Amino acid sequence: MTPLAVIIPVKHSQLKSRLSSVLSRTQREEFATLLLLDVLGAFRRAGLIGSCHVVSSDRRILRLASRLGAGGIREPADAGVNAAVTAGVNEAGSRCDILVVPSDLPLLRAADVRRILALRSSGLDVVIAPSLAFDGTNALAFSASSHPALSYDDNSFWNHLRASARRGLSVAVCSERTVMFDVDSPSDLQALARSRSTGRAAVFAKKVML
Repeated sequence: MTPLAVIIPVKHSQLKSRLSSVLSRTQREEFATLLLLDVLGAFRRAGLIGSCHVVSSDRRILRLASRLGAGGIREPADAGVNAAVTAGVNEAGSRCDILVVPSDLPLLRAADVRRILALRSSGLDVVIAPSLAFDGTNALAFSASSHPALSYDDNSFWNHLRASARRGLSVAVCSERTVMFDVDSPSDLQALARSRSTGRAAVFAKKVML
């Protein structure tokens, strides 16, 4: 069986800055930590916590990941998501399957993780889950030895689709809402507060928004 490395980049600078109108810096730090705990919890329930590698310049975040059984890759400084994912892929080596997920997917389930990996193991070269707006990439699975150019800038979902097509890679799109939902804006936070989720980040959102 091909080894799996799950890469979870966590940006420390400008932490959830788009929520600054509704959350203080301290609240945003707490919320970001709870989001990460929810994501790692999904992988723990899937039996894959040992395959997770959190990439961050924040030593506190890396210590937290270690306590939960995940690995950590320390960046000297935040250099963007592309750099963080590249560092994770390089650390994993060329013989791994890679699954990249952001740290802000509060509804992510173990079943979603298994679904993405099942699609990848069925013979598809790349599996992509877009954000709800179809501009971001909320999951990206591929072989470390053959993958599309990483492009986590504007419209990364379409960037990754085009990059896969240029390399002749077969692609599956995962459209589970629980993977596609992330939290970037106050409206996202409000939607999370109104959801039925009982996860850590959702409980926090209900407390501050309702």
